[in-house]
Amino acid sequence: MAKQPTIYDVAKLAGVSPATVSRVLNSPSMVNPEKRKRIMEAIESLKFTPKADAVAKARQQFKRIGVIAPFFTEPSFMERLKGISSVLSSQHYELVVYAVQSTEELDGYVDMLVSSKRVDGLISLCMHLDQTTVNKLQSSDLPVCCVEKDLTGFDAVIVHNQEGGAMAAKALYEKGCHNPGFIGEASTRSYAAHSTEERLEGFSNFFKEKGIELEPSHYWLGENNNEISTQGILKMLDSPNRPDCIFASSDTLAIRTIKCAGQLGLTVPDDLAVIGFDDIEMAEYVDLTTINQGLEESGVLAAEMMLQRLKHPDQPVRKSLIALKLSERGSTAVQT
Repeated sequence: MAKQPTIYDVAKLAGVSPATVSRVLNSPSMVNPEKRKRIMEAIESLKFTPKADAVAKARQQFKRIGVIAPFFTEPSFMERLKGISSVLSSQHYELVVYAVQSTEELDGYVDMLVSSKRVDGLISLCMHLDQTTVNKLQSSDLPVCCVEKDLTGFDAVIVHNQEGGAMAAKALYEKGCHNPGFIGEASTRSYAAHSTEERLEGFSNFFKEKGIELEPSHYWLGENNNEISTQGILKMLDSPNRPDCIFASSDTLAIRTIKCAGQLGLTVPDDLAVIGFDDIEMAEYVDLTTINQGLEESGVLAAEMMLQRLKHPDQPVRKSLIALKLSERGSTAVQT
């Protein structure tokens, strides 16, 4: 029987110490990218699995699913996570959440997960993965399910953001709003899905088809920070040619828009109609019209697809489309 490669074999082949190999497996962000690359190549070359017997034994008792996301504090993430947890907890799976703050951190997490066998599967929430990362995941035996971003070769729960933008535009246009505005968080992180830009495209294209151009001063894309976004919203609304309606790329920004309107003495919906996106729990409390994208449902679907993939690893790739719907409440009304 061939001798299983050890951490010392990996260290020797990569030209580093065993302690450095251990850091790559446990805290990859602490190792510089060049060394980490050499170690990952050595692991792949030797087909090294850390503590293979211990991992196999642990998996008989403990099963883990990793969730990776770029903004784990957002309400939309928490509602999706609630859906994932509701399915996996009943199957005695432990959830491990990896919050990505940089491209380097993402690379480190992926290297760790494909080499250390720490989790049985990975759910990617609103992540834009580059081809190098996709190749690493595809060449491993780690099952992956994507939510919101559709990647070839992986199971996915798909959200048509452009359709959601067009749905918001149609609702506002039919209410008599013909001077539209848009508030959104810019996708400044290369590893995050470009959801805001897709929603803006669907929104502006609908109005363009009606002969209405979205004026440059009537859309704001920036950091979803309370102070920064509030300044952008106030500047847009405190203008003689202000929009008569706002579509915000998230409910949190829509709620902030309503607050800003009140500060300027504008009445919602009489002076300004507002539509959000997500339909988080708070939206109903503040009477916000919004596009419901089934946040909890998408989490449930992702978890169910992951369990099916673990049970039947050779089944065809599955794609599930979330049906968007308008949740109409008091922040929109017929314009007179």
